Amino acid sequence: MKLVDLLAPERVVVPLAAQNLREAGQRLIEVLIASGLSGEPEVLRQLVAEALPEDAVTLGGQAYFIHFRTDAVKRLVVALGVAPAPIARRREGQARRGARIVVLILAPQKEAAAYLQAASAFARTLSRREAVDALLKAQTPRDVLEAAPLADVQLPGQLMIRDFMTPKVLSVGPEQTLEFAARLMVAHGIPSLPVVTDAGVVLGMVSHREVLRFLLPKYVKRASTGEFLAPARRDPADRRDPSAIPVREAMDRSVLCISEDQTLADVASLIVNKDIDRFPVVRDGVLVGFLTRGDIVRRLFGP
Repeated sequence: MKLVDLLAPERVVVPLAAQNLREAGQRLIEVLIASGLSGEPEVLRQLVAEALPEDAVTLGGQAYFIHFRTDAVKRLVVALGVAPAPIARRREGQARRGARIVVLILAPQKEAAAYLQAASAFARTLSRREAVDALLKAQTPRDVLEAAPLADVQLPGQLMIRDFMTPKVLSVGPEQTLEFAARLMVAHGIPSLPVVTDAGVVLGMVSHREVLRFLLPKYVKRASTGEFLAPARRDPADRRDPSAIPVREAMDRSVLCISEDQTLADVASLIVNKDIDRFPVVRDGVLVGFLTRGDIVRRLFGP
């Protein structure tokens, strides 16, 4: 399937008359409603009114990207508009700093994989100068649908975890101290670390949550009495300095690992719907990378 197959003449607005991004989003929503692609028009109108302009993404200063997952539509739908002049992001914004192209993607909750594929394809296409120039020259919806490279771009096939993950990750060993892990997280600005054996097998995760659970009582008690206080989950008779506790005693052992050979569709519902932000990625049980929501955002909307 080509990228242009996601569009249709009745869902392309040229020229798109809008003074700001919220007006542009409302105009494209009305186009979708008029084409019969939503049985819940008021839900879509409210979605745009509440979410814009904050939830829109600017692609290289050349296009606005509006995307929602909502069951107010039954399938993936796309609308696109090209304005004759730059569109301000906010009502009081300066139009000269805005973009002229607006892309709207809606998909039901169950179509997470298709939604990510479409978002990735549009984001990468609109990062290309020739694609932007072709759209800005369009005078009619047909011009948009026939514009190269928009008309030539193929939707990506299966999106693989290996294409999104960060291949080089920091980790700690089970015998290293909790203080060492905490300092490593602070030094590199990361919220968690996988705990691995010498062979790279994932044993668990240690995060800010475990650090605070074990180390915060120490500093609170020290500030008031000068004594160490072990966290409540440990034996009260254990008087060790909590910062010297080995990571294996503090780590979270309930870790969901994914394989680099899985498709993004395999884990899309977990990423989008569940409160899981970071996944260790393994190959034959050995840690080879990490997948985070940030990785996906960078892959979809980065250059």
